[in-house]
Amino acid sequence: MRLVAAFVLILFSLTAQAQTIKLPGALLKQAFEKAECDIEFDEINKELEFAGQLSGRLKLLEVYCWRAAYNFGSIFFAVDPANLAGAMLLEFQTPGEAGDLVRTHQLSNPAYDEKKKVISSFHKGRGVGDCGTAGNWRWNGKEFVLTRYWHKDNCDGEPFFDELDPLNKYLVYPSKQAPQKKK
Repeated sequence: MRLVAAFVLILFSLTAQAQTIKLPGALLKQAFEKAECDIEFDEINKELEFAGQLSGRLKLLEVYCWRAAYNFGSIFFAVDPANLAGAMLLEFQTPGEAGDLVRTHQLSNPAYDEKKKVISSFHKGRGVGDCGTAGNWRWNGKEFVLTRYWHKDNCDGEPFFDELDPLNKYLVYPSKQAPQKKK
């Protein structure tokens, strides 16, 4: 009997975790227009699943926005499952060409680490992934804040995405500090 009860509890837990939802069509359509997505939202909105927990009642919802040969893009919402109509389209800062931070809604090839509350993104400049951009954003309880961003223009056959440590020569955010001279 205990075995059956344990099995039912596990099955219920797995079913609850894989719960699919559907956002209100008008809300999703508005988000697709704002983010300039090119996937038909009617097809995407049929079986959405939460990407993970954010904070409190808020969960992270990923929605595909575009697809290409070796990249795909997503937009994200902070959602209270009890209030789908109140889902908030999230923004992410990235370094702009002028060295300032610009806001975007789309991230390429994203992944969410629920334990660390970090979204990472990697946009391949070409299929082998030896150039492009990568970034990390951490949830602060209200929004995702840019913590690291790398950029490599030169598609030279050398790995770009193997080890992105803070001393990496491709780090552009936070800006590199000139090493202090020893006295």
